[in-house]
Amino acid sequence: MIILDFEWNRGYDKRQLDEILQIGAIRVTRLGGPMVDSFSVYIKPAIHKKFDPGARALPDLNDSLRSNLNFPAALARFRNWCGEETVFAAWGGGDDFKALERNCAYWKLPRFSMEKTYNIQLAFSALVGTAQQVALHRAVEYCGIPDVFVFHNALYDAMYTAILCEWLTPESLQAQNILQQPRDPRFSPWAFPRQARQRLGPFAGSNAALNDSDSRKPTCPVCGKSAHVTHWRFAQSRHSLQPQQYFSAFICPKHGRFLCRLTLAQREDGSWVARRSVPNITPEVSQAYEIALQGSTYFCNPPASKRRRKKGGLRMNQ
Repeated sequence: MIILDFEWNRGYDKRQLDEILQIGAIRVTRLGGPMVDSFSVYIKPAIHKKFDPGARALPDLNDSLRSNLNFPAALARFRNWCGEETVFAAWGGGDDFKALERNCAYWKLPRFSMEKTYNIQLAFSALVGTAQQVALHRAVEYCGIPDVFVFHNALYDAMYTAILCEWLTPESLQAQNILQQPRDPRFSPWAFPRQARQRLGPFAGSNAALNDSDSRKPTCPVCGKSAHVTHWRFAQSRHSLQPQQYFSAFICPKHGRFLCRLTLAQREDGSWVARRSVPNITPEVSQAYEIALQGSTYFCNPPASKRRRKKGGLRMNQ
């Protein structure tokens, strides 16, 4: 398994490319396992004429300027070093893997073969219970790891990432197993596994299904904390007088805002059944919710609870 890191320059010109200036990598036996080999190469910049502030602050920028390797030559060395490895990890993996793919495309090189990737930053955020992206130096400080190497050196950052993997749990790794996609900003950025749909009913009518306490009790898909729905948003179905999908947003105090979806269906005997779910916010789900917001609102009217008797007996009317 390879844990990699890149340093790059975004530049100021019209070419939208994060030009990689250094490749650093650590080979480990497994996530959290011992480090058995390392790789580092500096790449001479050839695309952008100017450096962005982040690139100018790189501690080893001069090593890249003095390098006699361009990206294709450096990548060839990296491919040779990786051998047949196909499992990779990175801190903030989404950005690193995209930068590698785009640099390969710019130089018209074959894509790098990666069968499995891990975003260690996302997994660490799940471990400490935050939706924020934790900076690498903050994670190192949090875990009490001696910061004996400078940050923003690709090799040393890969090394710190390899050490931080020792703190990860299976649950935190599960939180990053869904690829990060463009997300609806109205909802939590937390990634979570696909949730099972809860079957409910049968009910005498559709209103009974919408008002049922189990229909209105979604749980946070990250921590399992119960929430409560007070109303549903829906759009009238074109194929039926009865809307089929209802939506309601709910909030987990720890992990943010999620979407509850209730799907109703009428059976041949006239009764109704429902399926409650907390879907991942895909573009399709986001669009369906937006359509529902432009439709109507159903305010839940649960059965009235029994009045509590006053301690000491019933109060008589005067």
